[in-house]
Formats: sequence, C-alpha cells, structure tokens
Amino acid sequence: MATLSDQASEYVRRCPSCRIDNAPQVMRCACGALLAGVDLSLKNIEVAPSAAVPAVANTTASAPTVLCPHADCGQSNPADSLNCVYCNRPMSSSTPATSLLRLPTALATRFRIERALPTAGAEAELLLVRDTDGTQPIRVVKLYRHGIHPRAEVQQRLERVNPRHRIQMFEAGVSEGHAYELMEYCEFGSLRGWLSTARTSDELRVMVRELAQALADVHGVGLLHRDLKPENVLLRSLQPLDLVLTDFSTSSVIDATQRFTGMARTLPYAAPESLSGVIDAKSDYWALGVMVLEALLQAHPYAGLSEAVILHHLTTRAMDLSGVRDTSFRKLLRGLLLRDPQQRWGANELVRWLADDMSLTEPSAAEELAPFHAPYHLGDEVCHTPAQLAVALARDWTTGVRDIRNGLLQAWFNEVQKDQNTLRLLLEMRFERKTPPDQQLLQLILHLAPGIPPVWRGESIELRAILSRVERALRGDAASEQWLEEIHEQRVLEAYAVAGNAELACIVTRWDDAATHAHAAWKALQDQLQNIVPALHGGPGTSFDDVAYGSAPTAPRFPMPSHAQLLTLTYDPRWVEQQRAGLLMQWLNLVAQCPELGRWGDPQAMGVVELLVWRELMPVAREHVERHIQAQARARDQDLQDAQRFKQELGLCIAEIKTLCRRRLRNPEVCAQARSALERYFDLLAQIKASGRVDEEWRSLQRTAGRPQRAARQILELIDRLSHRRMQNTGWLGHHSRYFVGILVLLATFFLNGAAHYLLVAVGLGVVTWRVLPNYILVTSIRRLAASM
Repeated sequence: MATLSDQASEYVRRCPSCRIDNAPQVMRCACGALLAGVDLSLKNIEVAPSAAVPAVANTTASAPTVLCPHADCGQSNPADSLNCVYCNRPMSSSTPATSLLRLPTALATRFRIERALPTAGAEAELLLVRDTDGTQPIRVVKLYRHGIHPRAEVQQRLERVNPRHRIQMFEAGVSEGHAYELMEYCEFGSLRGWLSTARTSDELRVMVRELAQALADVHGVGLLHRDLKPENVLLRSLQPLDLVLTDFSTSSVIDATQRFTGMARTLPYAAPESLSGVIDAKSDYWALGVMVLEALLQAHPYAGLSEAVILHHLTTRAMDLSGVRDTSFRKLLRGLLLRDPQQRWGANELVRWLADDMSLTEPSAAEELAPFHAPYHLGDEVCHTPAQLAVALARDWTTGVRDIRNGLLQAWFNEVQKDQNTLRLLLEMRFERKTPPDQQLLQLILHLAPGIPPVWRGESIELRAILSRVERALRGDAASEQWLEEIHEQRVLEAYAVAGNAELACIVTRWDDAATHAHAAWKALQDQLQNIVPALHGGPGTSFDDVAYGSAPTAPRFPMPSHAQLLTLTYDPRWVEQQRAGLLMQWLNLVAQCPELGRWGDPQAMGVVELLVWRELMPVAREHVERHIQAQARARDQDLQDAQRFKQELGLCIAEIKTLCRRRLRNPEVCAQARSALERYFDLLAQIKASGRVDEEWRSLQRTAGRPQRAARQILELIDRLSHRRMQNTGWLGHHSRYFVGILVLLATFFLNGAAHYLLVAVGLGVVTWRVLPNYILVTSIRRLAASM
C-alpha cells in the first residue's frame, strides 16, 4: 500500500503563469507568481517540469502558432497553448454546451437568458438577457459566484465615474446568495475586434483621447483599473468612436500615491513595477501604451512569447519601438512606456500630446535598466535590480534585518556588486552613527528605491495605514498606540519625507505642529482654569479638609498627547465634531452645576488641538466641580443646622415671652425680663433676615419667625406704656401721697359734714381708679397679644 507521502509526491502545484510544476509545499514559483491559491493536481508525466524551461527558452517568432478561435480576439498563440495568452479563454473551437445557469429570483421574473457570453473568469458569469416584455434593449447580467461580492468601496467610487467612460450599470444587488449586476450591452464588441483592422493615425488619436479621458475620470475618483486591455474596453458606438471601460473586478482604491499589490492579472499589458507589487496610476498608462503599440504594429510586442519570457523581458529590457515610424506616436509611446513610473507620462502629458503641444519634450530613447551583476536571493525572492531588492527587503523585513546584523548585505555589496556608495552608507550607519538595525534597513531601502511606498517593519505606513492604526488605538488597542509612538519617536516618517515623499512630509508637519500647539494650549487653558478655581471654592482660602486630608487637587502635569487623538483631530473632521458635541454636553453639565466654570472656554469656538487639550483637562475641571458640590453640600448641611438652631432659639424665646406675659406684670422686674425677651426675639429675627438664605428650610424659618412680629411690637409698646404709667403712679400713689390723703381724710372727718366726707372719698377712689385701671387694661392686652404669638 502506498504511504501518504508517496501519494503526496504524485501531486504538484502548476504555475498559472509559466505552467511549471512545483512541489506541493512551494508557495511561490521561480517566475515570481504566487501559488498560495493554486489547487494541487496530478503530475503530467508527458510534460516534465525540467522540459518546460528549455521549451520556453527556445520559443522564437518562427515557431508554429495558432489563432485564437474567438472572433473578438483572433490573436496568434503558441501551438501548444491551452488557453489564449490574450483573452485567457480555451483555444478549443468547439461550441460550448448550453448554459445550465439560471437567473436569480430578483431578475428571473423580468428577464430571460438569451445566451451565455464566453468568459473564463473565476468570479462571475456573463449572461445576455432580454426583458420578458421585449420593450427594452438587450442587457448583460454579471452573475457572481456564490459567496463572491464586488467590493463596496470600489462600486461606490465607480458610480462617481462619468457614465460616458464606463459601462453603464442599471441595477445591482444580491439574490439567493448571488451578487449580480445588470449592465448595458455594447453590440459592437470590444476594442480587440476594432484593433484587428489597421487603423489610421486619426482613428488612433481618437482612441487615445477616449481612453485618456476615461482613465482620468477613473483615477479622479481614486481607482486603479489594474487590468486595462482591449478586451476590457467596449465600443458603445463606431461613428463617432465611443469607448467605455468595463471589468473593474480587480480595481484598487488609491488613497495614497502607490500601493503594494499582487501580480498583474494580464501579464502582456502589465507595467514593469507590477511584477514587484508596487503600482500606482501610471501602471494603467503603461497598459494604454502597450495597446497603442499593438495597434501600430498590428501585433502585440510580446506575441508568441510565453509568460516566463514576458516576465524576463519586463524585468530586463525596455520596450522595442523600432517598428513605429510615426514620429508623433513614437514620442507618445516613449512617454507611456517609460520603465520608471515617476517619469512615465500621465494625464497632463496626454492632454498636451493630443493638443500637439510642441513644448512637450520627448523622453530619452535609451532607457535601460541597470541590473545587479548577480541577483541577490532573499528567501524566495530573486532580486535583479535595486528596486526589486528594496521591495523584497520591505516585504521580508525580518530577514532584511537579519542580513544587516550578520553583515551579509554588507559583504554582498562589497564583494559581488562592488557598490562603494551603498557600502559606505552601511559602514557609516553601523560603525559611526551606531544606527539601530531597523533604521539601517530603512535607510538602505530608501537608498535603493527612494520612491518606494512607505513601509516600516513590513507594514505600510501610508496615510491610510496610519489612520487605520489610529482607529484601532482609539478603540483601546494598546499595540496600535505603541506602534504610532514608535514611528513618531524613531522619526520614520521623516526619513521618507527627506527621500521626497510629499505625503509623509505633510503628515510629519501636521503631526509635529499639533503636538507643539497642544503644549501651548495646555498651559493657556490650565492657567485659565487656575484663575477660576478660587471662585469655584468661594475665595482663595484653603479649607481645613484640604489641609488635613490633602483633598485639594494638584495642578496636573502635561502628559504626552495621545498620537491617535492628535492625528484623528487633524485628519477626521467628523470625529472632531463628535468630540466637540460630547464635550459640549459635559461642559454644559458642569456649568449647570457651577456657573463660574462658564468663563473657562467654549468648545464650539475652539480649534481642534485646543479641543483635545480641553478634553484632557476636563477631569481636572470635573474634580474642582465635585469639590465645589461637596462644599455646597457641606454649606447646605451647615445652613440646615443653623436653621434648626435658630428655630430652637426662636421657639424658646417666644415661649419665654408667653410665660412672662402670663405672670402678673405689676412687678417691674417681670416687665424688664419680658422686654429683654422681646429684644432677643427681634435680634433673632434680624439675624434670620440678614442670612440671605433662600432654601426652603430658611424660607419656612423666616415665615415662622415673622408671624409673631406684629404682636411682639405691640407687646413691646404696651410694656413701655405700662412702665411709663407705673413711673407716673409712683408719684400719685407713693407713700407721701398716701400720708397726705390720710391726713386729708382725718381732717375732713373732723371739719366736714357727712356729704362732703363722702365726696372726698369718691374723689380719692376716682383718682385711684384713674391711675390703676389703665394699667390693668394694658396688662390684659399684653396677655392677649402674648397668647396670640
């Protein structure tokens, strides 16, 4: 019985690019293509892997070729090709079987399938459909396979492209688990068929103008087409020529200048930089140049070559333009087919070329790649040029740092490449400046490829990647915050800025400016808060609790601003406004509790950095407000205690007044005591009114204390009148007066008759009544008033 290892040896991974068989454990072919998504297949005994390379190497223009059987392609292919090099469809001319596909429910009630369009796509099927009523033109349905959905971000941006330059989409959705798109049908086919006939220079200029405008629109919304070829350019009309772009399934969003990506989908139209995975908008203009060259030569420049040979040509050679005789188009092609994407022509140069701008200089005809003397192997990567080595080091950062530490790169540049400039840089960083290995690798990458997309330790540090880390840091990811602090502290972005990366230079400027501004704003807002603090706590004095228990908050030290917050405030206005709204609610809540805090600032009028600092200081302000609230609570407790004390003293005073007034008031001492009690009542009443307290307890106390005020004033007046009459009665009813009356009565008894005697007695009683009766009435009134208190 065969073992599992024996069975595994029967399977291989066949490279989709060069058709070479690889062992099952190999994840990257020698041609550079990734094999991670390639299924295992049985070995082909007739075609050995070792024979594949010589077959490719011996391929020449005189080798037998066959034409693609599809009418919209018709290009020459090697005789043993299974799939067309250009349209990637089977070379068999047999009629395809009837499609077993059916429309999803969302479309089945309105459309019926006319026929399936030929496609070799792994993502979707194309179906030609007609509406059941027969009132609308024929449409095309792109039916994605189950589980595959177009990228929402690409679709959203694609909707913003001018419909003049893209295939029109009428409907899109998901039905029965299948995503679908209902699109227009271009009956004139693709540009492949149009190019099969020789075209005049004027017709080709119209083609260039149409495609240039289409690419400008696509790039204007932040998209890369990435698979521009004649099959993906459809003809909406022939007279005038109206071209539209289609098949954006491999498109990339370009929020940064360049991106790392996978291999090109269609190699014959791929730009050289796409082989290393570094692309930008200029890669689409390379594909446009190849299409123009193909139209002028009436054959693809790589016709009859296998993908392995095409890879070799793209890596080592410039495009051969010797067959182009038209000087104007040769100038255009030299600009579009420049190997350096930084120098390659783009939208502006195309506009000038179409306008016959004579000031547009022609690129140098001798543009050759300067490869290494021998390739540098970095893992599975084989690097022939400085740019390839830079990209490989950026991707496999760990191995690059290891080669820096063990001196392998230094020895290679010294003994093999003999590059003194690079060797000098490595020696200076290692021995003179004592640069850390990560920094050494970064400087080496920038030395080899200054325009490489920014990367640090194998991760992209483009603006989009940085903002992604910022977003995670804001959600509490400590590793992301540490990553931001690391690239800031090690000045990674500055290295790329010095190398000419304008985007990172802008990030550095805004980041540093925000941090500097934050320090200044912290000091200003903190000083302003400290000026308000005495008013919060009722004056500059320090409470006993603060001294005894250390409860007074100390002035906070300025912390290192959160890099995530600084960058978010700088780059995300929506987050800023969310924070502003949240801080405004907190601030209004604090102001409601402590109105004095309203002088601290207004978040609606603050800048973004001040807003961040204000947010950091908010806990300090909240602590002061809490102390203010606690002080107010203590004051309320004290007020309550004072109110209870005044209420108790008031009750005792009124009770004493009532007790004294119920006693006989003929005694002057009792009157004096009552008067003293009344004066004490009026003094308590004055203190209660002077307190200025407005809470319910004190208002109740004021009502209670003021209620007997009128009676107390009347009692006090009556006591004064009673005291005054008693002083008068002292003269009228004193012992001297009594002696005089007694003598007068005695004399009247002896000298006056009976009637006069009685008259004298009546006069005496009248005088006594006149002096005593009002006092009695006053005492009675005082008792009645005291009872009413």
